[in-house]
Amino acid sequence: MRAIVHAGALAAGSARMLRAAAGLERRGHAVLWHGAAATRETAGNGRAAHGGGGAGADTARGPLRADVVIGSSRSPLRTAWLGWKAGAHCMVLALEAERVRRWGPIERLACHSLYTAALAEPAERDALRAHSGGLELERIGLWSDEPPPPEPDPAHPDTEWLERACERAIARHRGRAPRPAVFLDRDGTLVVERGYLSDPDDIELLPGVAQSLRRLQAAGYPVVVVSNQSGVGRGLFPESRVHDAMARLRMGLRARGVELEAVYFCPHRPDAGCACRKPGIALLERAADDLQLALRRSAMVGDKLLDVQTGHHAGALGLLVRTGYGRSEEQQIGGEANGPKPDAVCDDLPAAVEWILERGEAGEA
Repeated sequence: MRAIVHAGALAAGSARMLRAAAGLERRGHAVLWHGAAATRETAGNGRAAHGGGGAGADTARGPLRADVVIGSSRSPLRTAWLGWKAGAHCMVLALEAERVRRWGPIERLACHSLYTAALAEPAERDALRAHSGGLELERIGLWSDEPPPPEPDPAHPDTEWLERACERAIARHRGRAPRPAVFLDRDGTLVVERGYLSDPDDIELLPGVAQSLRRLQAAGYPVVVVSNQSGVGRGLFPESRVHDAMARLRMGLRARGVELEAVYFCPHRPDAGCACRKPGIALLERAADDLQLALRRSAMVGDKLLDVQTGHHAGALGLLVRTGYGRSEEQQIGGEANGPKPDAVCDDLPAAVEWILERGEAGEA
């Protein structure tokens, strides 16, 4: 995801959104900052779109392009203008009920010129229900009840809330028809299996991964990473380390022309009884809701039979690859009467992608 942040507007009274946007950058999203240098330093170490001048071109890197613009209810018109210049179709605002109450026709028009979503303090729920500024209530989310972080934190709920608000806005702008997707395990499928990988420097793409993902995206498939990261629950490393490693994955793929649609992971121990750990399907269901995906027309690809089970439990296809733990997992196929049987066993991700593309839509017979 590429986002432009109207940092100057946020600095005037929306520090929570400012730090959450800097958290997005820590998660590996491409974040550009529009505003004074001091403001950017307060939020994080983002790259400036322009240090207070007009947006539309970065003298070092050419025209600015973005999927979403992030700003404040204090200046929706300027935020929308920044988005227009960058080719963004979506806007996410930090809402303040008093500011929204004072909006006139121009501010309302600015919000309707882009697909606009918003985040607000829980205490302002009722006030915004009474005066939403013309925004549909379903597009207004609330920050978590946790206090804002003192500095940008990729593991803080505020960063998660903003990330999902942006992704949901982008997906809903594209249209309401659910799309088939390809869900991918990370370790042993996309990157070399290291065992409880938490160091970003250990992220190493397997051969042919980037090219294969480009092929999927060219065919119209959203690519979503779904990973079990029980090292967090086991106390081996903090959740922030998972975000650091995922950020390295995002940036490495972006450098090769691939922008991941979204990343989801379960941080719990295997015995925690959660619904989000594969082969549970809570994360796939959440992705389907966030990104408007058709699970029964999708596929799950991984190097373990639990990835196959995950796909099948969601009504999707389940493919096993022989990279990572895949070859040893393949030996277990048929070992149990009711054990998972992959729809296909492929040498690696490029072979799995070839199988999916030859079949057509992942859920088609």
